[in-house]
Amino acid sequence: METKIQHILFYSDALASFDYGANHPFKPERAKLFYELLNRYALIFEPNQKIMIPQRLDEKLLRLFHTTKYIELLRLSNCGEFTINMLDFGLGSSDNPILNGILDFSLEAAGATYEGTMMLARGEAEVVFNPHGGFHHARSDFAEGFCYVNDIAIAITALINEGRRVAYCDIDVHHGNGVQEAFYEDDRVLTISLHESGRSLYPWGGFEDETGSGAGKGFNVNIPFCEGTDDNIYLSVFNEIVPPLITAYEPDILFIECGCDAHKDDPLAHLNLTTASYETVLSKLKDLCPRIMATGGGGYDAHKTAAIWALSWATLCGIKIKDSFAGLVGGMMYGPEAHAGSLEDEAFHVTGPEERQCRQEADRVVAYIRKEIFPLHGIRA
Repeated sequence: METKIQHILFYSDALASFDYGANHPFKPERAKLFYELLNRYALIFEPNQKIMIPQRLDEKLLRLFHTTKYIELLRLSNCGEFTINMLDFGLGSSDNPILNGILDFSLEAAGATYEGTMMLARGEAEVVFNPHGGFHHARSDFAEGFCYVNDIAIAITALINEGRRVAYCDIDVHHGNGVQEAFYEDDRVLTISLHESGRSLYPWGGFEDETGSGAGKGFNVNIPFCEGTDDNIYLSVFNEIVPPLITAYEPDILFIECGCDAHKDDPLAHLNLTTASYETVLSKLKDLCPRIMATGGGGYDAHKTAAIWALSWATLCGIKIKDSFAGLVGGMMYGPEAHAGSLEDEAFHVTGPEERQCRQEADRVVAYIRKEIFPLHGIRA
């Protein structure tokens, strides 16, 4: 009897080799490190798993979210051309440089997210992960935050145009401003972003009082954290807010933007999460919806990002990790691993005044959401 494929991983050596430049913090090669870990820990050999090569998104589908003028400029950027007016669209900045092949790269990355989403909608998969995707900062007519094409907004728009209910949970350390823009006035998408506060980190927004407008009032949920926040505080807030909202909303498909830059070792942000938060959050999210579309996102310690993605994939697939190489003389070590044979961190907790400040801020945000948003979803505060 043929096994039905349920867990889909999109991976491409070509995408993992794309270069933003030697001095640019965004390194697509993280995906290759992640893929190597999946082999080492035997996480891609189950009969219900399948690896697929991303296919280029039909350029017409960009119009589901992006403007015609912006798409035209992306085409010029793809050939390395620069005109001064591109700066008005975020193209040619230090964050989003003009790169040969950038539209090709973006279309293939977005193609994986789109195709994975359609497979979920057709009932051909239960879990899909695209480590090449997750470009949640790209706006309809503006490139920012290393993001040129918003693969998430495109795929979700295609779903809601088919009458599907979608929830989106963003655990990247940076606020998902592009996705928020896309659905701020829409009640067909529940967007939840857990991130470091805009008071201390780009994109300088994503505050708890940004709750949507018009029909979308109460369907845009922001959970900003004080810099220094650790696992205990983060998970207590997640447990109080996220499961009740997603359960009440009852989505057909749940998107997860699995950026890894909330980890304590990430060089571009200031939260103190360990791998324990990622494992716990992914496990709980998996139980909240039968169909999961997960993407990559931020993460600027390449080795730690690869490790977190490997743990996330294993969690979503229900696989317990063990390292068959550990303890062998000449066994393969992986980058700067602190603990050979384990992808998981040791526990880490903030204490003293820093802990009290983080807790106080978290409690304030939770109280606001319970008061202002929970009643709109029929949840008793």
